[in-house]
Amino acid sequence: MELSGRVALVTGASRGIGRAIARRLAAHGVAVIVTASPRSVEGLQETCALIRAAGGRAALVTTDLLEVSARTHLVAKAAAAFGPIDILVNNAAGIPTYALPSRVELAARQSLFDLNLQAPIDLTQQALPSMRDRRWGRVLNISSDTVQQPEIPYPGAAKLVHGLTLYAASKSALERFSLGLAGELHGSGVHVNCLAPTRIAYTEGAATVARQIGATRPEWIESVEMMAEAATLLIGGNYNGLAVKSRELLQQAQAPLHALDGKTVIGDAMSLVNFDANDTR
Repeated sequence: MELSGRVALVTGASRGIGRAIARRLAAHGVAVIVTASPRSVEGLQETCALIRAAGGRAALVTTDLLEVSARTHLVAKAAAAFGPIDILVNNAAGIPTYALPSRVELAARQSLFDLNLQAPIDLTQQALPSMRDRRWGRVLNISSDTVQQPEIPYPGAAKLVHGLTLYAASKSALERFSLGLAGELHGSGVHVNCLAPTRIAYTEGAATVARQIGATRPEWIESVEMMAEAATLLIGGNYNGLAVKSRELLQQAQAPLHALDGKTVIGDAMSLVNFDANDTR
């Protein structure tokens, strides 16, 4: 896994999964540009500070991905920091409104698909020409366990499950786009994959839900280190055209689970979150 000297752009990196992946890539010598909306600039600054404190290279670019004009030149802006983008991690996503699929309004549908599908496609198309020219590139799109309809009985209130339907549909579309693009790029040296948490990643935004569910179903919760480990495997390896869950990939690869420093082994695919210590065990 030789990533030193590569350049990565990670969206939605002001916290959570995006921050964890950015830190892990930086630990392997990747120069990382992190981006999120201007509202999250403090989080981006903190991400950069954490990377630099560990000896890595980082820069930030604020962009509202919901604005088409703002994201049009994002990859070029990011490349100005350290050079052409070798690795693109499309992590940014959102749910503008929780609404039943029979009632969700057009404006909410449009903004949801624009952020969760159109923006990753736009950024990928911006990054592809230089990746193809250099015959090496990695595009990793972050998906969701919600792409699969939950089994009956539901793990929570029915209206909450149904309220995620449009979000899940956007992630399903992203997965299908990713696999189709991977097929198109076969043999080019540019690899495209999708990665999702096995159930729920224990991030700042999902902490309350994760603790509630983890009280009875601890195996449904995983640390951000699990996602960062799986992301690093996909980016540093020779995988192409996968839509895979984090734990599944670690188990198939028989890979240890590392801390975000990329060196300290803290577990494996079976590791559960220790809520008291807010880490893995």
